[in-house]
Amino acid sequence: MFKYAFYTLTLFLSCNLNLTLGQSQQDFREEENIYNQIYNAQLKLTDGKIATIHGLAEREPLIIAFVFTRCSGICSPYLLQLKENFIALSRENSKPYNVLVLSFDPDDSLSDISYIAQQFNLLSDKRWLFGVTNNITALNTSVGFHPVWNPAIKQFDHDAPLVGVNSQGYICKKLFGIRSEKDISLLISSINNEYTPTYQLPSKNSLFSCFKYDPLTGKNNPGFGLLFIALPAILTIAILVGICIWARTDKKLNS
Repeated sequence: MFKYAFYTLTLFLSCNLNLTLGQSQQDFREEENIYNQIYNAQLKLTDGKIATIHGLAEREPLIIAFVFTRCSGICSPYLLQLKENFIALSRENSKPYNVLVLSFDPDDSLSDISYIAQQFNLLSDKRWLFGVTNNITALNTSVGFHPVWNPAIKQFDHDAPLVGVNSQGYICKKLFGIRSEKDISLLISSINNEYTPTYQLPSKNSLFSCFKYDPLTGKNNPGFGLLFIALPAILTIAILVGICIWARTDKKLNS
């Protein structure tokens, strides 16, 4: 009986631990490359100016939305929702920021991205910037964005990232997909160097964190906190094993 109970408990704990770790890994993509400096790509903007990422961020903290103009999927609803969110937030949020809509398709021209700006009636909005860059591969890598070209459908398989960059050119926060006003508001606070509870700052004193973020590699590593979470299960298994051993020993002594 103890053997079957032990196997059942072990299987249950294993499934739940794998599920928890899988969910955690899914969330880690928004932490990838956080606190790293973004690649200082040179940009061509629709107003005819040449700029750099760091130069724009130094002027105003920057929120970068990555799109491509021939996208038949998420890009249009993504930009539409962003526009609505920023309109709503502008009524109650006076913090400085600019929004840079940048094409990640090397084949997109300045006229292509300008057409998108016109379609969304944002070409004359001074807070919104639209541009292209010849350094898109290095820029994508620096923010942890990995679009993949699908030649069969002539489209990119891609996420919809929103990257917040502070005035020093550091990535403070990332969001993926269509998000709420609250998420966008936290991003704006983050790029203005205000505390947000989303990400834990790296610290040698954080001994009991489940995961520790390494700003040099942009990755999370298991911490001591995972051991403490698993400790009750480990103790339970140890007790069951002890009971099984005791029961067998006692049976042999009595036989």
